[in-house]
Amino acid sequence: MAAVTARRAAHEERHADEEAAIAAAEAKAAQAEGIDPVHVAATLRRLLGGQDAVVVDETITHSRVVKRHRQTADPDSYFYVQGGLGQGIAVALGVKLAAQERPVVLTIGDGAFAYNPVIPSYDASNAYGLTLLIAVFNNRVYKSMNLNHRRFYPEGAAADTGEWLGTDLRRLPRLAQFAEPIGMHTETVDAPDALAPALERALKAVAEGTTAVVDVLVTR
Repeated sequence: MAAVTARRAAHEERHADEEAAIAAAEAKAAQAEGIDPVHVAATLRRLLGGQDAVVVDETITHSRVVKRHRQTADPDSYFYVQGGLGQGIAVALGVKLAAQERPVVLTIGDGAFAYNPVIPSYDASNAYGLTLLIAVFNNRVYKSMNLNHRRFYPEGAAADTGEWLGTDLRRLPRLAQFAEPIGMHTETVDAPDALAPALERALKAVAEGTTAVVDVLVTR
């Protein structure tokens, strides 16, 4: 019994330490000059509280942030998209089809977004009434590919020239605009104080029957 008590105490201490670390990270992110990914995940958690929402995640380099700061013990409330890039919107649509009474949020990176069949997915959303909130964590780079360049070829040509081919996404148009011709709710956000109001408007649009896309320009 003493051993069980000791293990419980150790687990409770680690849990308290993690809760404190999460709170500190969120407080720091809220004060950042731009929009930190932690602030996006924490804001989503706050806005989705009590709604029995489902988060489908295809953020790749921000997946740990989303999972950590989503913080929910509700069953079937978080799904990470496994396998190759480009499945996120379809997976989220499938989750919505299976749980039509629940709000479904897709968190996705700009790189992963560009891999998805965006237009057919939007058409399926409209055709079958499968409304989503799509929150894009847009850092204007294929960060995972860039990190792999640096990890596998630390002394390669890209390191010498600074030309990380295929990873710069700053040339892409505003990602929310792809949804405009289909009549969906769209917003682009680049300031911390505009984030929560934009997500609130998007969730309202979803509740009223239309998919909403919020392109969040994050700092990293």
